Order: sequence, then structure tokens, then C-alpha cells
Amino acid sequence: MGRINRSFAVTTLSLDDASAAAQVFSDTRAGTAAAEEPLQLRSRGVTLLTTTRTPGNDVELVHGWLFTEGLIRDASDVATARYCAGAVDTGGRNTYNLMDVDIAAPLTPVSPLADSCGVSREQTISEIVHSAPGPVTPVDISDEAWFRFADLVVERNAKAPTRAAVLATAEADHVLRREDLNTSHAVDKLIGSLVLDSAVPAAERVLVLDTQVTFEIARKALMAGIAAIATTADASSLAVELARHAGMTLVAHASGRRVSVYAGLQTP
Repeated sequence: MGRINRSFAVTTLSLDDASAAAQVFSDTRAGTAAAEEPLQLRSRGVTLLTTTRTPGNDVELVHGWLFTEGLIRDASDVATARYCAGAVDTGGRNTYNLMDVDIAAPLTPVSPLADSCGVSREQTISEIVHSAPGPVTPVDISDEAWFRFADLVVERNAKAPTRAAVLATAEADHVLRREDLNTSHAVDKLIGSLVLDSAVPAAERVLVLDTQVTFEIARKALMAGIAAIATTADASSLAVELARHAGMTLVAHASGRRVSVYAGLQTP
């Protein structure tokens, strides 16, 4: 849709203190910012999700979100997924920000966090693991391969500073890449692509990120059968606990020379 970036007039202020009297210079030029727009997901008139995202791969995002929330089992549960023709801007153009889906009989979302009060950490993790479609299949990754995953996400497009979610093989070969300002939505798009291709569970695959692995991201990976996650950033405590309980491998602070193993491999 050509809405990944938006153009703005950007004024840059710079301080020149080389002379005795410091001066501030102003320079206004065309600049860009990564697009962020709202997205509402409805089914039969009921709003299922209201969020913001980087436009693009919306059908994948919707399928990935529905799948990881346990609202569909596979792509065949979605009869149609289309932008609402009535959602238009003041110029009468479709905003592409409202998507209607026709899904099978509503299922109960798998996440116990949605409407919980006082739920314990242990209960949350246990319920998530037991609600997953099946146990994850451990990925056999050589020690040397762990140092190659960072290369898949370190190169970012400065004109579109979105977060990357990459699916890789156990040999650290690139399989699929999706991006979004919201890392969870980048993962949704990635998993949605797998759902549409009937490629879940994604056994023998590794999720590679360039941002923090949170509980929500680890949960999405578990739902898709992805047993290993590598990130160049860090991981939250709840993500580590979920990975350990589910038998997943979680590696953080990944680089070409060092990785930190939080779950799997030789962790106690």
C-alpha cells in the first residue's frame, strides 16, 4: 500500500560553539518517519482487536493474532478476511484500517492474562503451556550456529526503523522476515504467513529478534511450535520462565562473538 513511511518537514537544530559566541543554526528539510496507523479487527460486528501497527501484511497479522490467541486452529477457520469498504477518510478513500473477518464458531482465547485478577505467575505459565497446540520439538543447533543468528537482524533500514522478526533454520539461514514498529505484530505477521501456508507447527525453526523477548512474544512462538528464540537484546523474567517450563531454548544478547543462554541447552 506504500504506507511504510510518511514524509514530514523536519527542522534540525545544531549548535556551533567553535566561535567565541555559540550560535544555533536551523535547517528544515524533508524527513520521514515509520508509519503507524490504527487497525481494528472485527468479526460479525464484534470488535476483536484494536491496535496500531505498521501498515503492510495485515492479512498475515490478523491470521497470526487469531492463531496465537487460540481463536482459529488453521487458515481454513477464516472464511474471509477483507478491509471494510465503509471505512473511508474525509476524501472518501478506504483507510485500510478496518478489517472484517468471518471465522468459525468463536473459541475461547488461550491467554489467561486478558481478564484475570490476581493470577499467579506459576498458574499463568502452566495454563499457557497446556493450552499450546502441542509440545515443542527441540531444535538441534550447533554451538557455532548461535553466533550467526545476530547477522540476520543487525542490518536495519534507517529510513524505516521498524523492529524485525526473522524465521531461520537451525543452521542460521534466513527463511522469512517481517517488520513492524510493534515487535509482537512483526511476530504476528510472521506466524500469520506460516498459518496461511499451513506451515505450523514450525518445527526446526528459530525466531530471531532485534528487541527484548517478552512473555507475550515467547507465548506466540510457543503457540506456533517454534522451540528456539534468539535476540540481540535481552529477555524478560517471565519469558525466561515460560521458555524453561515449555522446553524452549532462549538465547539473548546474541552477537557474532557472544550469546547468553537463558533457557535450553545447558541451563540449570
